[in-house]
Amino acid sequence: MSRKKISQALGDLEADIMEIIWNLESVSVRQVFSRLKKKRKVAYTTVMTVMSRLAEKNVLKRKLDSSGAYIYRAIQDKQTFLAATSKKAINALLSEFGEVAVAQFIDIIESKDIRNANNWRKKLKKVK
Repeated sequence: MSRKKISQALGDLEADIMEIIWNLESVSVRQVFSRLKKKRKVAYTTVMTVMSRLAEKNVLKRKLDSSGAYIYRAIQDKQTFLAATSKKAINALLSEFGEVAVAQFIDIIESKDIRNANNWRKKLKKVK
């Protein structure tokens, strides 16, 4: 899954932070900051604030280690996060637009020439 897909659900900085956390599993703010500063100009306090907010949003969980620093972990693995996020987005579209959303979804699937239902069922089983 691409970073672009994640940044559609989260902000760009949040997506970069989550990519690091999913790769390392259990991390401190300092570890994330050290990797992130190689890719973009960012302040340590900004990374700390964003990670704290991700914990408040229940995307991350954190606990204090023996040194008094927070250690963060993702609540969901990347695939589960993307599946839950896409399900939430689809439900929002259906709630807002109803049958129009369903019709557009079918139209898009047909225009992409996606006809093999068995492949779709296999993909669905993987993300459930």
